[in-house]
Amino acid sequence: MRRSLLPIAALAFALAGSACSKEADPAKASPEADEATKKAEATPAADPEKPSEPVQEADPNEACLKILVVAHAELEGDEKPENSEKLRDKPAALAHARSLLAKLGAGETFESLVLSDSDDERTKAKRGGTGTFTRDAWPERYEPLKEPIFGLPIAGRTDVLDTPIGFVIAERCAVDKVHTRHILIRYAGAKRADDDVKRSRDEAKAEAEALRAKIAGGEDFAEVAKEKGEDGTAERGGDLGPIGRGMFAYAYEEAAWSLKPGELSPVVETDFGFHIIERLADGGSDEAAAGEG
Repeated sequence: MRRSLLPIAALAFALAGSACSKEADPAKASPEADEATKKAEATPAADPEKPSEPVQEADPNEACLKILVVAHAELEGDEKPENSEKLRDKPAALAHARSLLAKLGAGETFESLVLSDSDDERTKAKRGGTGTFTRDAWPERYEPLKEPIFGLPIAGRTDVLDTPIGFVIAERCAVDKVHTRHILIRYAGAKRADDDVKRSRDEAKAEAEALRAKIAGGEDFAEVAKEKGEDGTAERGGDLGPIGRGMFAYAYEEAAWSLKPGELSPVVETDFGFHIIERLADGGSDEAAAGEG
């Protein structure tokens, strides 16, 4: 069986554009704004004696990126959606993007608006997550976003940006990495499964469950991964290294970040098949990977 690397992000297109902003008239206060002001004034001030949660300082050399994308009918090239005839025209898309930026400013979460309104299928399922990148290894797809993002504090966001994939609102998220290893069992029809994968989904799940039981019973994870894993990490015992949020399928991330070092996940399904996940020590060694914690 040919093994192929587990895709963790699509990084193949260039972004370019400039900020598009819409200034609000401070003299025209809406009833909603008046109500928000009243609520803010009624909110008790923070207790100066109570220590606040530490805020991660922005790293000048590494950043986590989330995006919310509003596509329009004038897009060209590979980024033009198949259903482009049903998309908004460019002025309508810009107006919609600005309305989403206003909703973010009013308190709606970035993740919820990505799920309801983002047109970028590559990142929508990951709540807008694209990954965590250093300056020197910043993907070409997001190159024009690099300087704006590095100029923001953690949780800061850009204005609406006009790019080749549509109008983009980008947010800088806190760098949050986890070191895992996994065993992937594919089934016929799963994403990136080779033609020689013939097992059904149910058969793949049963096999993954059986392998997990063996590992929980004392078999060495790395050795099982080398023998049974079906992606490019198998030869190194399934080790994926320390990876930031936004790079994995969302179900994988939810499982991985819920684990403590040394813990084994239940069998997790993604578009690629079924995974058995183990979290390793943050330093990258196997010392903490001693079975189920």
